[in-house]
Amino acid sequence: MSTEQVVFSRHDPGTSEREWWAAPQWEDVPALDAQEVVRRHPHVLVLAAHPDDEAIGIGGLLSDLAGLGARLTVLLATSGERSHDLPDEDSRSALARARRRESERALLGLAPGAEIVHLGLPDTRVCDVEEVVAAAVAERAGPDTLVLAPWFEDGHTDHDAVGRAARAAAAALGLAVAFYPLWLWHWSTPESLTWDRLVAVEVSLTGCWRKRAALAEFRSQTRAIGIPDGSEHGDAPVITAELQQRSTRLVETLLDPRGVLPLRAAEVDASRVAARTAGFDEMYDQGGDPWRFSGSFYEQRRRALVLSVLGRASYDRVLEIGCADGGLTRALVERSPAVTALDTSARAVHAAHAAAPTASVSRGEAPTAIPAGPFDLVLLSEVGYFLSPLELMATLRRAVASLATGGEILLCHWQHPTLGVPLDGPLVHEQAAAVMGRPPRASYRDGDLAIDVWGEGETLAQQEGRT
Repeated sequence: MSTEQVVFSRHDPGTSEREWWAAPQWEDVPALDAQEVVRRHPHVLVLAAHPDDEAIGIGGLLSDLAGLGARLTVLLATSGERSHDLPDEDSRSALARARRRESERALLGLAPGAEIVHLGLPDTRVCDVEEVVAAAVAERAGPDTLVLAPWFEDGHTDHDAVGRAARAAAAALGLAVAFYPLWLWHWSTPESLTWDRLVAVEVSLTGCWRKRAALAEFRSQTRAIGIPDGSEHGDAPVITAELQQRSTRLVETLLDPRGVLPLRAAEVDASRVAARTAGFDEMYDQGGDPWRFSGSFYEQRRRALVLSVLGRASYDRVLEIGCADGGLTRALVERSPAVTALDTSARAVHAAHAAAPTASVSRGEAPTAIPAGPFDLVLLSEVGYFLSPLELMATLRRAVASLATGGEILLCHWQHPTLGVPLDGPLVHEQAAAVMGRPPRASYRDGDLAIDVWGEGETLAQQEGRT
């Protein structure tokens, strides 16, 4: 992969998140073992070409590494004074000061104890002073340091220069170095990406929200400032809506061409799945109604709302992922002659089969047990936040792939804070919207829950000839 001839505009939409997340290659991308990173490398030296690069690329990872006890040093090569078209040096200096303050506030929220170093190199001209960046790495790194830098083929001259400098310094000093992509996600495609270099970083729930708070600090980049230059875009924001969506992924990524990063063993993932299943079974063993469904008007209303936002009166084939005790399954069999329901808990499967004996109910873990389909309707109700970020992405990808032409996919999730699980409802629906790549056809929100339905084809009014 080479970006030597890459020409792109940040104002173009670029490759969509829907296209990226539909790529089957994600199934084989290994996950980073963040705890092992800190054990091997108690000091992490993070390089960024501009204030905000580090937060956009790996802000969640930085938060999680700090939480695990890593000592972080963040080295900002430039102050990003040329991010907008400004008329004079005074204006550029004011923007540089603003961007430095923004980065410091953002990093204070991500990693409160991090050391921040501003090199003050000329924005857009780091390629002329790469040796200064390499010397700064040599000055601050030790034998236990992990260096994280922008990918040296990212397509932006400053990103590439900082990446090259980090690579050169690491080679000279024998340091471990890995890289984070930024603009690569904009101009590249799944077909051209070198997937065997990629490592996935599952961001914690805390890391996800701290990253969002950090990104909100970069006001100079999310609004138009400066003097319009008469071009089509003038002084348009640097962090576009598309870049914002990419930067809030639940899964960050690193490129590891030398294979220096510790990876999470498959046994760890299997153990996590087994513990989750055992936990659900134990809940049922302690009482026949662990989710307090019986007699709950909230649950009755939730099921009624789910059924009310569906786009059809009936469906040929339905898949329900995470059926619990079968309360919704029982209602679905009245809308479809072929309902397939899955749950990870054997106790839940037994209860769901009793509640909906005509449904095909089986024990299975998302995403691995999701059948190929095709299904006219796929539902994930109160399921997504129990999954890790990678599991959620794979579940959404497989759910979409299992849809029949014109099929619908529905998500319904609790919107209050969650405890002891990987994600929460708002994050699940936010990520699902990015995967779908279009607004939902129907949505419902209140203080307790969110429901989104994605589908294609005619609306009910159109189906009945009312338009």
